[in-house]
Amino acid sequence: MTTIRKPRGFANVTTTIADAADPIEYEDRTVGGAVFVARKGTHPNVPLPRPYVFDQKQCQEIAVGVRRGMNVLLTGPTGCGKTSVVSAIASQINQPFVRFNCDGETRVSNLRGMMKPTSQDGVLTLTFSPGDLALAMEQGYWVLLDEIDAALPSVLFVLQPVLEEDRRELHVPEIKRTISAHPDFRIFATGNTIGFRSASRARHAGTNPMNAAFVDRFGMLIACDYASKDDETNRIKVNVPDLDNDFAEGVARVADALRRDEKFKADFSTRRCVQWARLIGDFDNDVLRAAELAVLRKLESPTDAKVARAMIRRIFGYDEEKV
Repeated sequence: MTTIRKPRGFANVTTTIADAADPIEYEDRTVGGAVFVARKGTHPNVPLPRPYVFDQKQCQEIAVGVRRGMNVLLTGPTGCGKTSVVSAIASQINQPFVRFNCDGETRVSNLRGMMKPTSQDGVLTLTFSPGDLALAMEQGYWVLLDEIDAALPSVLFVLQPVLEEDRRELHVPEIKRTISAHPDFRIFATGNTIGFRSASRARHAGTNPMNAAFVDRFGMLIACDYASKDDETNRIKVNVPDLDNDFAEGVARVADALRRDEKFKADFSTRRCVQWARLIGDFDNDVLRAAELAVLRKLESPTDAKVARAMIRRIFGYDEEKV
């Protein structure tokens, strides 16, 4: 058990990681063919369970990274499941979890905390309000830094000592305190690029280059990709169980074909497949109408929309005049 002093003004933070009277209990649990250490009981910050089809290879790699205390970086195209796999595993093993979207709105104060004015007996005072990263480190959460290649330089600077796998620390200058991490604390990050691959970065506006030294702070890099046609079909059926198998397979075939088509430049995510599949039943199996609402109108390029319509028409056997 790690005991932490409770500094003045550090409100809503427990003084110990796990009280001796109420220790955290653990058990082994298999997820996607890999063994993880799961917490017993419940916690309000465990992700809600949702239908999910696990990739066995990904689960095995993540399990090794967690067991060795590594920072894990998951890279790959938009919507291929980088974020959802970590959240789904956390849900299965009762692991508290917090996610940061590393866009321009995420500031150092969101991670570390900030001084806030409060009124006590009619007197205005400043009280320190801890950030979610500070709380997560003390209480042993998994942290997911989503789209880290879009993070502000100031945020990356604060993260550097937290990413030291052998001695994770977060310095909070507002209260002159350094927080050491709970043994269960882990960091995951996702990105559409590795940062320094300019060709890949060109497709994802707003991403920043990450130098080799920063990337090396991640002990494991998992390259994610879209699911195979059969796996995509299974994911659609799990999320839309009432959908006829032929429609689920057709949606997966369209997605697979467009991802391979050099004339189609947009991303075609699993999320988009599921959204489309859900609408097919709502519109009396009108595949094209559902696709217009869930897919085609989201495509910025008229060329991409034309290519996608033609692919849907071909795979689902529509006549010219019905398009």
